[in-house]
Amino acid sequence: MKNHQNKILLDLDGVLITTPSWKPDNLHEDGYSDFNREAVQNLNILLSEVDAELWLSSTRRLGKTLEEFNLIFSNRNIQQSIKGFLPAGTLGENRLIEVEAFLDHEFPKNFLILDDDTSLNELEDYRKKFWVKTDRLIGFNEEKLREALVLVNQWT
Repeated sequence: MKNHQNKILLDLDGVLITTPSWKPDNLHEDGYSDFNREAVQNLNILLSEVDAELWLSSTRRLGKTLEEFNLIFSNRNIQQSIKGFLPAGTLGENRLIEVEAFLDHEFPKNFLILDDDTSLNELEDYRKKFWVKTDRLIGFNEEKLREALVLVNQWT
């Protein structure tokens, strides 16, 4: 049974999708952007080690329903479905405001943020320490997986 007190906030671009912004995305056979295979493998390792809900923070969440994203995740062999999206009412603001609004509303006991958005540098220290900042062109690589595992081992 899932622990609803633990949440992973997941961005797509710069975490699972690492196509340079000046290039069109490579498309999966389902017509949606391909995900970086190493990043997917590392996410699956993390998800197998951590009892947490997966929440999508990507701005891409506006283009599809939760069911459509869960099918996209399944098609890319991601071993866990998405529980939900960060509230859309905060969209148009920067990621910092979206993440803070979510954390202030959900009050997760533990959380991990996987994101490349530099606005998260402004998070309060007690929140910022659970942010794994990925590189837009590299994504959730083995180094970032190790960093994430160290952080979740600090969960209470």
